[in-house]
Amino acid sequence: MRGAPLKKHFPSGADSPFAREGFVDWKHLRQACEKHQMNKPHSISLDKFQGYRANQTAGRGNVLNQMNRDAMDYSFIERNQDHLKVVLDIVLFCAKQDIPLRGHRENEDALNKGNFIELFKFMCKYDPQIQNRLEQLPRNGTLMTPDIQNELLESAASLLLRKIKAEVCETPGTYYALIADEYKDESKRELVAVCVRYVHAGKIKERAIGFMDTSDLSATSVMSGNKGGVHVILKLTFPQALYVHCNSHRLNLVLCAASKVSGHVSTFFDTLNNIHSFMTGSSRHAKFVAAQKELHPGRRCLELERSADTRWSSKSGAVSKVLTLLDVILEVLAEYAESSGQSKVEAQSLLQQIQTKKFLFLLVTFGKLFQTSDFATQGLQSPTLSVPECIDLIEGLKESFARFRDNSVCDFEQVMKLTEELMQKNEITSWDITSGTRVRKIPARLAGSVVTTSLGKATSVRNDDDLRHIWNDILDRQLTELDNRFQEDQYGIMRAAATFLPQSKTFARILLFIDQLRRKVANSLEFPSLMEVLDICAPDIFPNLNKLLKVIITLPMTSCSVERLFSTAGRIKMDLRVSMSTTRLNNLCLLSFEKELCDSLDYDEIISVFNTKPRRLRLVL
Repeated sequence: MRGAPLKKHFPSGADSPFAREGFVDWKHLRQACEKHQMNKPHSISLDKFQGYRANQTAGRGNVLNQMNRDAMDYSFIERNQDHLKVVLDIVLFCAKQDIPLRGHRENEDALNKGNFIELFKFMCKYDPQIQNRLEQLPRNGTLMTPDIQNELLESAASLLLRKIKAEVCETPGTYYALIADEYKDESKRELVAVCVRYVHAGKIKERAIGFMDTSDLSATSVMSGNKGGVHVILKLTFPQALYVHCNSHRLNLVLCAASKVSGHVSTFFDTLNNIHSFMTGSSRHAKFVAAQKELHPGRRCLELERSADTRWSSKSGAVSKVLTLLDVILEVLAEYAESSGQSKVEAQSLLQQIQTKKFLFLLVTFGKLFQTSDFATQGLQSPTLSVPECIDLIEGLKESFARFRDNSVCDFEQVMKLTEELMQKNEITSWDITSGTRVRKIPARLAGSVVTTSLGKATSVRNDDDLRHIWNDILDRQLTELDNRFQEDQYGIMRAAATFLPQSKTFARILLFIDQLRRKVANSLEFPSLMEVLDICAPDIFPNLNKLLKVIITLPMTSCSVERLFSTAGRIKMDLRVSMSTTRLNNLCLLSFEKELCDSLDYDEIISVFNTKPRRLRLVL
């Protein structure tokens, strides 16, 4: 029987009765042979045998002589390298485009064998030489298996990390900073993503390093715990290291706190999310789009956004979209309010909440406040942001909110004017829908106290003074949170950075270096950032100042690069790819995130790294 010799001489790694102990049930020989022929170990052994037989071509001698002759014949090595480069091209293309390589089924009967095989077939269609090289290779040496794909990804990713390390070490005395944050992938694994920030060739670089698999961790305990957080462990291990919390997170916490200042405000943002949920139904969304085309034919259709505490700019987007599409939203809700079923009940409830002066007032108020804070929110997400620029953004935001509070009458009247214009345009006359019109009685135990709000049912808004009270509460909370989360004594080294800029009040303390800068400023030279100041701070003349400047420039202000790495991981490891290992996810994320470096990788160097393990095909002499 052929099955036993195949299994013994070309093993597949799995046991079979034919190879282990022979076959004695001759009565059921036919059924056993048919079953054995269909199993995977037999197919693997048969492929190995056919590959061996294909190598035994006339005149080539035995396997040992054939391998020695191939090693001496450069054409075989060149053929193997050309084939591997095509495979590598497809692997890196899929990695950079965040698309899966493998298909659900890759057997001969499958109509779609996955992106890798289908792209290979597509390339063969326009370059028959690729197909010819594949047919010349032994069947067990085509270098197209999933294991080979993983090894190529690992080789390319390791070479990419070497390039990053070479950039960091290219200039002696280069400082670098690590940016880290916690992330839970689609398979519920706890990962810590790490990026590195450094200065190379006069530019700030933030490069991805990869993911580290962890367990039993959360973002709060990992990053900012007072006892076991990262900054505590960092200080114990490296006492001179500086820890900086992400300023974008800080600002987002400020905005989130302002959105929960009172029951009125919390209800307002809940209503925004309820509007978003209502308009996402298939039939409702179709009417929502149709109403936009009818009411605003010359404007492209917009989509509502959902307000979330964890997504930066989501609250601003939710408010601005509802403010822009208010007439469309009212039109759609009015249509559904005259229908039947659950949609009618939901539409009528939303209309009651929207068609009030309080809702429109809060819509205009937060539209104005978020429009003011958007410049800081977007500016803090820049990967090249330095310390002085971060200070300018935060201090500028503080000054803007302080002006709103100091000039409360003028700004409040402007908001009220816009609110009344919206009321007239949409024929809204109601103040509030909150039940109860009588003034709530203060409990006896609170006699003599000033009660600004309560945890129970919110009181009704009945006049402009109630709206002014809400306006002041929002501004006071914004300013308080900004002061608490961006205290001046917490800037530390950040304040020192500002002294290097010519417009600083303490600029005159740096003596010789100051004089040099002043001469250049007098010659109409500009220094918009510390990078320009560093360029003229010669390390041989001002060694300490040069080092301090490098430290300040290298110090990261936000973790936005890590957040972008999370987004890359989310695109790669979707719900259909939850079985992906952390190693494969890490390699794919690095190659996708660092497309610039990935495009510069030398294929010969990747093949050299890939060839460090024993291969069936000779790839180098």
